[in-house]
Amino acid sequence: MDHQPAPTFPPAPYHPPQPAQPAPPPWNGKTNGFSIAALSLSLFGCVSVLSVVFGVIGLRQSNRNGDRRGRFYAIASLAICGVWLAVIAVAVVVNIAKGPDRDATGTVKGERSISLQDLRAGDCLPNVISQTGSYVDVAPCTTTHNAEVIGRITLPKGPWLGEEPTKEAAHTSCAALAEQYTGVKQPDTGFTLLTVIPEETDWPRDRGVLCIAYVARNSTTSLRG
Repeated sequence: MDHQPAPTFPPAPYHPPQPAQPAPPPWNGKTNGFSIAALSLSLFGCVSVLSVVFGVIGLRQSNRNGDRRGRFYAIASLAICGVWLAVIAVAVVVNIAKGPDRDATGTVKGERSISLQDLRAGDCLPNVISQTGSYVDVAPCTTTHNAEVIGRITLPKGPWLGEEPTKEAAHTSCAALAEQYTGVKQPDTGFTLLTVIPEETDWPRDRGVLCIAYVARNSTTSLRG
């Protein structure tokens, strides 16, 4: 009886042992810096890509090393950013829903906030004294108000020192415009002139002045003559 040789098989491929994954670094007891920065930015309303990025980085690092406080801060910052974004979105939607600021005649449509640059002669301000920043509340002059935009003037260069639009020059020009607007000569106008001149750094390129008439008591009529 013949003996057949035993079949041979190719050797099994060699797989070297995989190195063990390094353990995450232990928590050193300090709250993650990215989480702290993200929370600080979100509390101050700095809803930006930077605050969101810091929050995500802080969350990942805190999860990896067991920093519970850092994880809480990161989650809180992302949640606050979400709230801020929702508030901004609602404000934009409400502003769009209001429609254009003015009707076909150029009169403001109800009380609303308008940029100082968009104010026109005939716009009335409900409470000009409390207004700050680059936006002011305006309303139709048939509603209660204590100020009215007379118009805008552009001061020529010089002859004042440094070619700067001084308050005196702005007031003189606005007073002349107010007489044309109301048809009444000063000082019998019954209002105080307020002049809004550009910031000092803008004087070389912006010489526009906004003229506003302030009435001490509230009114429901226009000063226009």
